[in-house]
Amino acid sequence: MKKLILFLILLISFKSSSQELEKPGDIRVINRYLSIVKTDTGFVFIGPEGQKSKEFKKVCVKNEYYIDTTCNNPAFMEEFAWKNPTGEKTPQRGKHVLDLMKELKFIDDYYFSGSNELTPDDIKREFVDEYGSAVKNKKHALIKNNGEFLTDLKYTNGFYDRYSDPVDNYYFKNKALISVLIDKTTGNELITTKDSIAHYYSPGNYVLKNKKDEYHLMHNGQKQKIPEDFKFLINYPPIESTIFTYNNGFFDLNGRKIESDLQPQTNFYKGQCIVKEVIKEKQRYNYYGEPIPQKETRTIKIVNEKLETVKILPELKNVYGYFNKYGQTVVSKRYYNQRDPNVINEFVIDYNGNEIIPTSKIDNRITQVYEGLYLIEDQTYEPTKERYLKYNFYNQKGEKIINDKTIKLIKYLGFKKSTDRNYFTSYGEIYIILDKENNILDSCY
Repeated sequence: MKKLILFLILLISFKSSSQELEKPGDIRVINRYLSIVKTDTGFVFIGPEGQKSKEFKKVCVKNEYYIDTTCNNPAFMEEFAWKNPTGEKTPQRGKHVLDLMKELKFIDDYYFSGSNELTPDDIKREFVDEYGSAVKNKKHALIKNNGEFLTDLKYTNGFYDRYSDPVDNYYFKNKALISVLIDKTTGNELITTKDSIAHYYSPGNYVLKNKKDEYHLMHNGQKQKIPEDFKFLINYPPIESTIFTYNNGFFDLNGRKIESDLQPQTNFYKGQCIVKEVIKEKQRYNYYGEPIPQKETRTIKIVNEKLETVKILPELKNVYGYFNKYGQTVVSKRYYNQRDPNVINEFVIDYNGNEIIPTSKIDNRITQVYEGLYLIEDQTYEPTKERYLKYNFYNQKGEKIINDKTIKLIKYLGFKKSTDRNYFTSYGEIYIILDKENNILDSCY
């Protein structure tokens, strides 16, 4: 019955949500768990289970996530200011929708990483994470800082990890545990299963563990039993290759281990993989017959599917992660100079060893914020005024995303994802729009 009431509220709201609430029965939906209903003498709020709040004589909605139940300030509908020109806080005019829901006991609490104060200023300046968690009766939902509920209030764990996407969770249905993997952008369940999700690679490709401790690989709807070590695969499926890599070695397509002393550093991409080879000198012993520590020679190189050397990469120090869909990974080398004898320079190479983002003698760090989109940050010490000029994003073609004029004006931009395009923002304003292949669609400068 409660679900039917909520359905009717949503149905009616299609006719009235974009209009003023003028006559009794008019409804405006704020999110999937909060609506405003016009009564004969005022307004009431409808909660997640169809419960009603006390009646309010007036309700003013600044936007979809700030609501005033006093409407004492006529300017509220036009301007919503938390600080006056002197910097002192003015009386609060309205509440964030999540604070209102908490006050009305429609939810018990909410949580966002960073600042958890949902002031307009903190949200605009991006001090509050875009995604967070709401809870009611120990049931959690994935929410956004504008008050939007991306999922139902049904999950056992809160959505507290600010970096993971997709995110795993679970709930109980008819006393059965249901494991899920949720797309953080849409709130959609990418995987819904009664088994445990042992590892996720990409849509349609993941490993499940059942109650018998058996592992199964799911690949585009097909299910195949696999050995336990298979859950450690480095990326999946292989791209134009017939060998899998995991943390300790190699598998063929039938799940059989391939004997080798080579240590895979990436997955195979178009028949090639980066590996580490460790060669120890012959064991020697001292006068007392005790073993002398062996010297090791470590070599990073590219091999083919026969594990034959294609190219030696003698200067590489580390390999960070697997080949992405463009066949690229972040690597590093070490430079020595008198000022700093331990400069670590990170750069990007492809599966042939070609430099996509070239190396330099600058101490830097590279983070892949999205597939084929790299953030480069200067790590030199001590910081200089020009340091932020070395901060930039590059795509898989090695193209600089933020031009010099934008960098000088904005300095630092945040990266945000959506379903069909991505954005660079600052203080809530969008400055650059990218398509899903990291090409610039639009830029303010």
